Amino acid sequence: MKNVETIKVTLREDDRGWVAWPIQGHLLNDRAVTNIHIPCLRPGSVRGNHYHLHASEYVLILSGPCKAVFIDNATEEIREVIISGERPELLKIAPDSAHAFKNISDHDICLVCYETPAREDNKKDIYRRHILS
Repeated sequence: MKNVETIKVTLREDDRGWVAWPIQGHLLNDRAVTNIHIPCLRPGSVRGNHYHLHASEYVLILSGPCKAVFIDNATEEIREVIISGERPELLKIAPDSAHAFKNISDHDICLVCYETPAREDNKKDIYRRHILS
């Protein structure tokens, strides 16, 4: 699906674990990130079930496994992915693409999410669309 892109995350690992740099410098330099939020999903719970008309949303999945579902609102094309969570995975979701994430593990998982500017007038740019239960 062209509306969802996997982005290679700079990751450094050693015997203590890993450190990731998920926000590209140009987005920070241009002040293009409008918010950062960290959702936590309990086992079996779902987050998302929405889309943005103007903003791109970046989602860094820190652990898993996690089921991700995306729908291109223009074409109704559906993409479903299981993310193992063994390594962080960063997804860029284009505007007008519904998305939802379900924790399919037996422990809590966390995501780091951020968006590019939605609109210059800062009006709300989140619209509900139930695609995953």
